[in-house]
Parts: sequence; structure tokens; C-alpha cells
Amino acid sequence: MRAYKFLDMDKGLKSLREKRLKISTVEDLNDPFELLPYEMTVRSRRWALRETRRELGSRHGMLCFSAEWRGPVIWAHYSDKHRGICLGFEIPEDCGKRVNYVGERLSLPENVELDNANAFLFTKYENWAYEKEIRCWTDLQTPEGGLYFMDFSDSLKLVEVIAGARCPATRSQIIEAVTPLSGITLIKARAGFQRFEIVKDQRGFDE
Repeated sequence: MRAYKFLDMDKGLKSLREKRLKISTVEDLNDPFELLPYEMTVRSRRWALRETRRELGSRHGMLCFSAEWRGPVIWAHYSDKHRGICLGFEIPEDCGKRVNYVGERLSLPENVELDNANAFLFTKYENWAYEKEIRCWTDLQTPEGGLYFMDFSDSLKLVEVIAGARCPATRSQIIEAVTPLSGITLIKARAGFQRFEIVKDQRGFDE
């Protein structure tokens, strides 16, 4: 499965040099409804759901990707207004799961089953649908400076580096950061001429 991570230029180059991605904790996430997709009008059940969220977040984090890199809005929001970098990874099919987007909050079930757990972990409000999010849950191991990381590996295999339409990074900078990894496709992006989409710039990079 191909999955794309959008970063500003400095963080993107840092991730390439260190060959790892930062894992997001639940409390880091920018959506206050994250892991709270259910209606919560009953106080006791609201408390239980928030406690479940807190307990899960103390032990697990996530890597959040997009299923594609051509959407201009996600570049604007997550990659410093098109000045950043997008990293394309190949990940196992059973590692990532696509988020389901809904218009209304879900009814909180009496008995939690597997389908309910998936809804809890992979549901967001429909206005976030432009992200086309792929979410990978992972255990939180030993922090480094209060942060958690996952190293590039066969399960997080870097295959593409896409520099945004306004990204000042040169080809030489990206190659230096990627080394010694090989077989990675480098793409310079631009705004499309026919549609509202980001496409490959055939002129390539500044050296």
C-alpha cells in the first residue's frame, strides 16, 4: 500500500537524514473529536469513552498518512503552503487502514465489538475527507526527548520524495539527506494546468 506523509521542508529533510518518522500521540492530534466519534449526551458513558481514549493514548500512537499526493489542500495545510516535502512509503496492507468519514456522530453501542472498535479508531468528520487518511496504530516504546519515532524499514519503506511546488530544496539537498538509501523516485511538484491538482514538474529540480 502506498502512503504519503506531508511535512514542512525542515522536518522533511530531518526525517530523511535520520531515516525515521515521528509517531503522533493521541494528545498531539489536531482534531478534538479524535477517537470520540460517538454522540456523548449521557454523562456516565461520556466519562467511560474519554477514559478509554486516555488509556489507549497512554500506550499507543499512530502514523497518519494520505492515500495520494496530488490534492492541493493537503499540501497547503500540512506541508507549509506547498513549501514542504511529501514522503511516499510502501507499507504492508495489514499495517494501515483508511479512515471512514461521516457527517453525523455515531450512536454509542451498548456492547463493544470489533466493528465498534474499528469505528472508534478509524472514524472522522466528513470535512476531513480531503486528507484521504491512512492510519497506522503502533505501540509507544521508549521516548526520545519526550517524542516517539519509527525507523524506516521494510514495513516503512521510503520509495518517493516529492518536493512541493514552492519548496526551495534542491535535488542535491534531498539526495544528501536520503543517502545511503537507493531506488527512491524524486519528484518536483507544480500546480496543474488543466485541473485543481498538483502534478509532476517535467522541468525537474534546481540543482
